[in-house]
Amino acid sequence: MVVKLERAEPHHLDAVLELVRAFHAEEGVTLEEERRSEAVNTLLNARHYGYIFLIYAEEGLIGYLVVCFGYSIEFAGRDAFIDELYVIPEARGRGAGRAALTELSQTMQENGVVALHLEVERSNDRARCLYREIGFTPRDNYGLMSLSLV
Repeated sequence: MVVKLERAEPHHLDAVLELVRAFHAEEGVTLEEERRSEAVNTLLNARHYGYIFLIYAEEGLIGYLVVCFGYSIEFAGRDAFIDELYVIPEARGRGAGRAALTELSQTMQENGVVALHLEVERSNDRARCLYREIGFTPRDNYGLMSLSLV
């Protein structure tokens, strides 16, 4: 499948929020609507934090991808974390996710990002297989840990 990534702009807020709500409902992410809207709006307006990309295919808007920036001594440069990737159910299974991640990798490399990271459920074998095929490798000696500060 051929997809096109387009960096979302502030005027895309409603479309992005609709997709984010669908993803969060599917994944069981509980987040107050006001906080969800603020988070999305921040990324649309403060590009130093990261980007939201809309994923388009021939039939139109089919998903979104969020990448947030950091910096890594271990990787010796600017790195990025794929925070969310969502493809609408009707467009799944045709290679849209693979194509979007491939295009994202190239775009990030062209913009000086030296490493991409992501998180995947241990039980999501389909996604884990896809990520490995693209070139992501598990870091067996490491596990993502989080501490919520809000």
